[in-house]
Amino acid sequence: MKPEKNRLRRTMMFLNAHRASLVKDAYVYKPDCVIFDLEDAVSENQKDSARIQLYNTLKHHDYKGVERFVRINGMDTTYWKEDIRASVAGGCDGIRIPKCEFKKDVETVEIEVMKAEKEFGIEEGSTLLMAAIETPLGVMNAYELATSSERIMGISIGAGDFMRTMHATRTAEGFEMLAARSAACPRCKSSRSHVL
Repeated sequence: MKPEKNRLRRTMMFLNAHRASLVKDAYVYKPDCVIFDLEDAVSENQKDSARIQLYNTLKHHDYKGVERFVRINGMDTTYWKEDIRASVAGGCDGIRIPKCEFKKDVETVEIEVMKAEKEFGIEEGSTLLMAAIETPLGVMNAYELATSSERIMGISIGAGDFMRTMHATRTAEGFEMLAARSAACPRCKSSRSHVL
């Protein structure tokens, strides 16, 4: 079944994919989307077991209509391709790509997603993509990222990583993110995608 790209996503709840106790009942809070995190939330020596836990959660746990995305590890690691295979095999609704800066980042992930869909008998095109912007270069290329694939359902700015990149200090008002959000939104209004 083709995913619904333009569905309402008011809330996205990040979950540590390695901790079964944290992921099994998240649907009770009725978020629009849960994002199983294989990246920052999982320590280096737990990546393989987190992937196994993720696959079993996706395959065997009913989230009662809550959309299920997976934040994979970055393409500068050795983990991301296996993250995609486990996520697609388990039947995730989409992949969140960290540290996107160029269209080719999305295209590279899309190739691996297509391979996994074919390998596991998943309908081609049924896995959505979300491009996470975490650097100034990503902000500058927001429109390119938002229009880089038919699978892109939106782009998001990873505030924590972006602020670290900019050496910014968090404020209650969020002024440290104002320029990045303002730069990304107008460029993306004409596309099918949106900033999350």
